[in-house]
Parts: sequence; structure tokens; C-alpha cells
Amino acid sequence: LRGELFWLTAIVGILALGSGLVLFGFNLWIPSNLRKLGYTDADVILRNAALIGFPLNFLIAWMYGFWSSKKTIILLSALTAAALFGFVLAGNAIVQNRALLYLLLVVPIWGISSVVAVLSVYAAEIYPTRVRSRGSGFAAGASKAGGVAIIGLVAFGIAAPSIATVALIGAIPLAIAVV
Repeated sequence: LRGELFWLTAIVGILALGSGLVLFGFNLWIPSNLRKLGYTDADVILRNAALIGFPLNFLIAWMYGFWSSKKTIILLSALTAAALFGFVLAGNAIVQNRALLYLLLVVPIWGISSVVAVLSVYAAEIYPTRVRSRGSGFAAGASKAGGVAIIGLVAFGIAAPSIATVALIGAIPLAIAVV
């Protein structure tokens, strides 16, 4: 947290916190939220969204290896934040457009797992050797802290776990980290 590593650690921390909020918040409550909106086939919708997103993992692996880890993580985070903001804008009206629902679901379901995977490797490569394990451990811990925070917010009734609310809570730190 000192010197030239302060801002780097702050950005990694915000990104990790945001990814934890999405992974353990949005993705945790999406089956219940879809059922509340009347989708009795929520499990099928989520399975299909995951299957649609699966081939994109190969693209991410290629981007990471041949393009840039930094650019890959920025792009993934921006796409995930944009999809989450889409849920915020659509709100409960998402029930009227199944194609839009699938489009918006694919990104956070597939994308956030890719963000977490790339972030763990990115954190290990950006820190100098003398603090590398602390930096990558911080990134891993911050993502889990996001999960604990979102569960705590809901448990204390601060954040009702609706699609729009949970999406907004996860999208904000992702968007900040991208900027």
C-alpha cells in the first residue's frame, strides 16, 4: 500500500471487491430473482446462458495470451459492468424480452468467472517479486470480502436482493475499476 503500488493495489482491490459482489451476490440470487419474475424455468435459462457463454472462455484465453492481460481484464470488467447496468435499466421489465434476458445473463454468468480467473493471474504478474504473494493474496481476499459484504448487506436488510439492486451493487465497483 506504499509508494507506486498504492494506486495499483487500490484498483486491484476495487476490481476484486466488485467481482466478489457479482459472483456471490448477483449470481447467487439470480435463480430466485428469475422465479420471482415468473420464470418457472429459471434453471433452464441459467444453464443455457452458461452454455452460450462457455465458448467465450477460449476467446478470453487467446486474448490473455496474445493480446494483453491488462486489456483483457479491462474489457471483461467493462462488458460485465455494462450487462449489469442493463439489468438496472431493464429492472423487472426484463420479463418481457427473453432474448435480452439471455444476452444480459450470459455476460455476468460467464464474464465474472473469467474476471476472477484473469485477475488472480494479473495480480501475480503486476506486483514486484518481493510483494507478489501479498498482492495476489490481497486480490483473492478482496474478492471474497465482496462476497461477504453482499451477503451481509442482504442479511441486515440494507440491500433487497432484486435483480436491479444486486446488479447495481456489483456494477459500480467494476465500472470504477475500469475507469
